[in-house]
Amino acid sequence: MTQTRVRLWTVNEYHRTLETDRKQKASLFAKAGIADYWILDVNQRQVYIFREPGLEGYNLEFILQEDATLSLIAFPKVEVPINQLFP
Repeated sequence: MTQTRVRLWTVNEYHRTLETDRKQKASLFAKAGIADYWILDVNQRQVYIFREPGLEGYNLEFILQEDATLSLIAFPKVEVPINQLFP
């Protein structure tokens, strides 16, 4: 059985850490094999999704707006409405 590791990282209201989380931390998590990495941008009410980790970083990156729904890699039948991730 293949084991999938999931990492959820939350960016609080300190928008200045977003670039660090998107570049430095994402690179480290990709090298560690974290399959599904999320950054919640509470200021813009959107979620940055990073998938398909590789040695140079993630091969798949996209941004979902609060009206979207997200499925988890580890639990593909579970759907998460993005608007429920924000207060």
